[in-house]
Amino acid sequence: MQKYSIAPQRGFFPQPSYLIGTFKEDGIPNFSLITWITFCSVNPPMLMFASRGRKLTRELVDKNGMFSANLVTTEMMYMADYFGNTSGYERDKCEDISVKYIKGKVLDIPVLEESPWIYECKLIETINKGDGCIYIAEVKNILVDETIKDISYGKVDLISIDPLIYAPGQYYKLSSSIGSVGYSKRTM
Repeated sequence: MQKYSIAPQRGFFPQPSYLIGTFKEDGIPNFSLITWITFCSVNPPMLMFASRGRKLTRELVDKNGMFSANLVTTEMMYMADYFGNTSGYERDKCEDISVKYIKGKVLDIPVLEESPWIYECKLIETINKGDGCIYIAEVKNILVDETIKDISYGKVDLISIDPLIYAPGQYYKLSSSIGSVGYSKRTM
């Protein structure tokens, strides 16, 4: 298969979508769409997300030292798109589109009632790089929808959870599982 070179960029990188939740000083929740998110430690469990530019979410995570990371499903696409394209400086985004939220079970953060999988996170470190910032946080609690029964490694059924997948400029959905880790060893 022939290859060609392109300039370094962020143009193609499919990833799950999360809404990062924080409270404003007046107690109003603020959520921002973040797709640059992944785990960076198992023990203790830590995740990191990156954000660039001037954003209220960045300011609130820095100030409050905690946030929620709410997995976005395809049914939440309108909400995620609205939150990702509307400034929290100027709007009460949850009120604008009637989004329901509650407080976290462990941390004083807003969590989305509609999200099936939510990480409650305490900020550990921030790293400024280029025009962005990396936030590293310890997972203090995970809220899981009661319909998700088997949460053991490799057993969560992503097709039924239906996560929203983002690749720059487009949203996608998963359609099938095509194998499991260790598949190549079992077919030898």
